[in-house]
Amino acid sequence: MDQTRRLTTATLLVIRIGIALNALFLAAVVIGLTASALMGQRFTILLLGAGIDLAERTAGMRLLLLVGLVMALATFVLLRALRDIVASVRSGTPFVAANAGRLHRVGWALLALQLLDLPCALIARGYPSLGDAAPAGGVSLGGWMAVLMVFVLARVFAAGTVMHDELEGTV
Repeated sequence: MDQTRRLTTATLLVIRIGIALNALFLAAVVIGLTASALMGQRFTILLLGAGIDLAERTAGMRLLLLVGLVMALATFVLLRALRDIVASVRSGTPFVAANAGRLHRVGWALLALQLLDLPCALIARGYPSLGDAAPAGGVSLGGWMAVLMVFVLARVFAAGTVMHDELEGTV
């Protein structure tokens, strides 16, 4: 087994594990939203404990669960696109137009994940009774650079695919 095959096999395994863990996270969020709708403040007490301003904590927790839902969906898009890119590399056909589109989807998923920092920060600020349960929602310079880099790579890859197809046509 050559080095590329070993690397892509390991990468696909990691991505599959990520997809499975993301599915578990999504299931937990859906269960949390359902339980919150059915049990109301009792679910908040069960999850976060009793505290000051239980109605505020319940509302904040529900908003965090909704952010988690969007996060899980964006992560699913990202991981599925990465899986398909790695599979095409493994099969020996990385320079296909579909991979440029997949990189574009990765860029949009990363952008969505970066933008989710804003509602997290607003929830943390607007629902102080959540305490440490609310993420701080800071800005990640590295995350924003990754978004830009992936969009640029998608364009480069699209142009490279056209050049590759033209070269294949001339041979």
